[in-house]
Amino acid sequence: MMCFFYSVLHMFVDGVCAYAMFGTYVLQENGNFYLLLYNFCAFALQMPIGALFDIFAVKMKQAGWDIPFAAVAAGVLLTLTGAVTHPAVLGIGNALFHVGGGLGTIREDMLSGWHGRRLGVFVAPGALGLFAGTWMAKYRLGTGVIAMAGSVMFCLYGVLFCVKKYVVLRPVKQFAYQRQKSAASGSGRFCLAVCCFIVVILRSYIGLAVAFPWKTTALYGGAAVLAVTAGKVAGGFFAARYGCPKTALLSLAFAAACYWYSPICAVGLMALFLFNMTMPMTLYLLVGAFHPMGGFAFGLLTFALFLGYLPVYFGWKLCIGGTAIGCAGSILSLLLLRFGMRKGGRDGFYFPD
Repeated sequence: MMCFFYSVLHMFVDGVCAYAMFGTYVLQENGNFYLLLYNFCAFALQMPIGALFDIFAVKMKQAGWDIPFAAVAAGVLLTLTGAVTHPAVLGIGNALFHVGGGLGTIREDMLSGWHGRRLGVFVAPGALGLFAGTWMAKYRLGTGVIAMAGSVMFCLYGVLFCVKKYVVLRPVKQFAYQRQKSAASGSGRFCLAVCCFIVVILRSYIGLAVAFPWKTTALYGGAAVLAVTAGKVAGGFFAARYGCPKTALLSLAFAAACYWYSPICAVGLMALFLFNMTMPMTLYLLVGAFHPMGGFAFGLLTFALFLGYLPVYFGWKLCIGGTAIGCAGSILSLLLLRFGMRKGGRDGFYFPD
């Protein structure tokens, strides 16, 4: 229930951020710097913010603070404020919302025994928001767009506030907070975390660096975004049903093959779908390895997204073509995930065989 509202709000928050950045800030004299500053605040700062929430979680709960709910509210307010003030404020609002919504979704997923399904559902709509916000900024529809989006966001949060008190989460019998008994050592879980971290860097870089020759119109761009969104959602459901090892093997192996023929539109869309299925898996694995530090785990992966963005921002290009980059990145991601899961003993909440 809560995940639905967080997911819809996620789409609007990212849409407002994209609209403000590409419709206003990037067009200014310091636009290039503003873009880097925004991405740093929006993605890199999620790690320290999430860690602080984890550290003070008990004290804040004793004081009557619902961390996810309060962080989402602060994130929405700062995002709307930052849209008309400064990109740093915009980025901090985005970071607060993501950590709050991520923590709320992780908690709901754990207690309901969905085994990671909700993680992809929460993160996926962000791509839709980014596409819509960028598209509207291109046509300069005016600040009224932000006012309309803000009105919808406040209405959604109001409904969420009313619904929240009726939502009672109780652990299912087959599921609980404690980890499964595992032979994995602390070093094994650390290895799993490093592998997931590198996989997210690769996914971020490949998603920005690989260009498709058929992606020349808004229609094809929208189709690509839908493929990315659907892949993130499907990854969580497939991993929960068939297990992370099998899902990672099949999705990334076929993604590598599809990337090789990605100049063909249908095959390229399938490559995007399959490659992005790893997103909820890496988050689920990392949250399991660092439990109960869900905020830090979520922020660590968004920091990896920021690192993957830097080579593209600075224009560092590889000497190989986009199809080869996508293919090699898929194979390397597969090897890293398989190695990390083997070393980490799949330690976490619950990983089906």
